[in-house]
Amino acid sequence: MAGSGSVPVHFKTNYTVARKIEPFYKGGKVQISRDGEYMFCTCGTKLNILDIATGALLHSIEQDDQEDITSFVLSPDDEILVTGSRALLLKQWEWRERKCTRTWRAVHTAPVASMTFDPTSTLLATGGCDSTIKIWDAIKQYCTHNLKGSSGVVQ
Repeated sequence: MAGSGSVPVHFKTNYTVARKIEPFYKGGKVQISRDGEYMFCTCGTKLNILDIATGALLHSIEQDDQEDITSFVLSPDDEILVTGSRALLLKQWEWRERKCTRTWRAVHTAPVASMTFDPTSTLLATGGCDSTIKIWDAIKQYCTHNLKGSSGVVQ
């Protein structure tokens, strides 16, 4: 072969990090927004919100009390996000702005293990490790019902 002389190859020795992947999920509930664009999952004291298309972590929501988040729920209309912590506090968030709009006591005697909204996004049910279920009016901001009699953790 003509001109097939050996040309030395020089490799770059320093690289800058373009993107790194860090832990974003430690088990438990995962919820996808109604529009399919966002994934919500807990990682200890944080609730992480990821862009599904890119896999990028958009932002994290963290409770002020630095307690683990025991449960969370996004309303069916994708507007209201509620988190519960081991400190028995519930927080309502404007999740796109990472702004807590309301904090209240869960009135459970043990952490909230599960939450769900009704289809209209106006009623929130919380199931506790104390075997009770509380129904909350998310608009008028009060507990409407306290249901007892279950055995074990309400899932």
